[in-house]
Amino acid sequence: MAKLREYSIAHTVNTWGKPTREQQLAVAEAVGKFWQFAGGVLDKMRADPSGHGWMQYAIRRQMDLPDVVTDSYLHSMMMAIIVAAHETTAHASANALRLLLQNRDAWDEICANPSLIPNAVEECLRHAGSVVAWRRLVTADTRIGDVAVPQGAKLLIVTASANHDERHFENPDDLDIYRDNTTDHLTFGYGSHQCMGKNIARMEMRIFLEEFTKRLPHMELVPDQTFTYLPNTSFRGPDHLYVRWDPDRNPERRDPTILKGHAAFEIGAPAKHGLARQVRVAEVSQEADGVIRLTLEEPHGRPLPSWTPGAHIDVMVGNYARKYSLCGGRENPSRLQIAILKDEAGRGGSTYIHHTVSPGAMIRIRGPKNHFRLDESAEHYLLVAGGIGITPIIAMADRLKQLGKDYTIYYAGRSLASMAFIDRLRLDHGDRLHLYAKAESQQLDLNAVIRSAPGDTRIYACGPERLLQALDQIMQDQPERLHVEHFSAIGTQLDPDNEVPFEVELKDSQLSVQVPADQTLLEAIRAVGVDVPSDCEEGLCGTCEVNVVAGEVDHRDKVLSNAERAEGRRMMACCSRARSGKLVLAL
Repeated sequence: MAKLREYSIAHTVNTWGKPTREQQLAVAEAVGKFWQFAGGVLDKMRADPSGHGWMQYAIRRQMDLPDVVTDSYLHSMMMAIIVAAHETTAHASANALRLLLQNRDAWDEICANPSLIPNAVEECLRHAGSVVAWRRLVTADTRIGDVAVPQGAKLLIVTASANHDERHFENPDDLDIYRDNTTDHLTFGYGSHQCMGKNIARMEMRIFLEEFTKRLPHMELVPDQTFTYLPNTSFRGPDHLYVRWDPDRNPERRDPTILKGHAAFEIGAPAKHGLARQVRVAEVSQEADGVIRLTLEEPHGRPLPSWTPGAHIDVMVGNYARKYSLCGGRENPSRLQIAILKDEAGRGGSTYIHHTVSPGAMIRIRGPKNHFRLDESAEHYLLVAGGIGITPIIAMADRLKQLGKDYTIYYAGRSLASMAFIDRLRLDHGDRLHLYAKAESQQLDLNAVIRSAPGDTRIYACGPERLLQALDQIMQDQPERLHVEHFSAIGTQLDPDNEVPFEVELKDSQLSVQVPADQTLLEAIRAVGVDVPSDCEEGLCGTCEVNVVAGEVDHRDKVLSNAERAEGRRMMACCSRARSGKLVLAL
């Protein structure tokens, strides 16, 4: 093991580091010995290359294509595999242990509940992965955002930065073992460039954590230690991690059978929707006719994840899972508030909550997540709400007031008695609030409202479908100014009895995939091993967006505007399909 570490360090410094003139000779000697060691391993494999491993396959292919699969290639790949298998997994494990022991609440939770370990591993890989950047050579002219990237350019892709992108991960600098999109991290790469050994690394890290949490739950970091790192562009992990524990407190001293139990972890990434955070219902109050407000708190008084205006949580009660926007103040970090309209014509979730949830009840939540994010860079805002759509809008109004921005709220509903938060809105936002109650023959004239606003005004709206469709029609020439959130995913779901199978070509992966009538495009792509991130899988959030190279798309999402659909360059893989013929995707 010590020899492998010596070789791995030399290989890392030689390839991704910048050794001094004095260090170069020792590095070169170690790399040369590593080359010889790799050759010895290859010779053993050549004696019987019939196994299922990648290197055995490469050796067999060399017999057919010696000019393509050269000895030099096999040596390089063997060295890379040894480094990846040893060094990156060791670094990832050390990073994870350090993170969890520094965040003691998270450590205690996985000690008490080992089923949290797979997601904790992914969150540690996201937060402090062992692969932080990678070098790539651009093979074709392209554009990233507003930057033109020419063919032949050399890129350093800092994936660790992407893993902390606040546009994709809420509270990205916090360690949250309940984060349900943490598997979207890029520590293992992405697409055709992803790590082939990722599932082995995952399993090794899970076993490490299972054994440590089972045998040494009282383990702690040695205080005041200094963490040092090998200088290089790509790999990150401490040279040493010192821990301590009291052997007298080892659990097997009291119960030796504790060492016999083992958790059953499935191979691969953990299920996105497989876990949730428990919270307690602190208060239930009547907010309007048919609307209750729930105040949720962390049972142990710990802080809950912070959130931004427009965010929602998934609430799991009984057999129901429903999304509700956060609408309370953000000053109390251990509490969240949501408002729920009892929808008699709905699917039963809101009615069940109204009838069964009371103060003291324990429920489960996922999130917060934000697919309706407020852009704080504009100067003027129109906030439009219909009915219970006021919930994300009131949080935005509170934030804009705090920022000193120019904003106006237009709030429509059936009657004043059925419209939630009116008293708070009047108190906090005064003459910026305009109310329109149908029962009092008041109608919101959207055309007039938008015409009277400055031309650079940002419009944020949430409400029933007819309200959002009307806004979309009015703003069809300036869709970039309109931001909406839909109540439901009506029209986005798969209907196998009426769907038509189609073919999709994954251009970058050089794969052709058949999508049957009873399968979504997202499911078909994942079935052939191509990772595409997703969240709601209902066409509401835009996480599963893929780029379209060719083909006519049957758009069913609630994300793209009419103008964006007409361009035909993007689609949501969870719900949209081919209108006819074949689709070609940049995957």
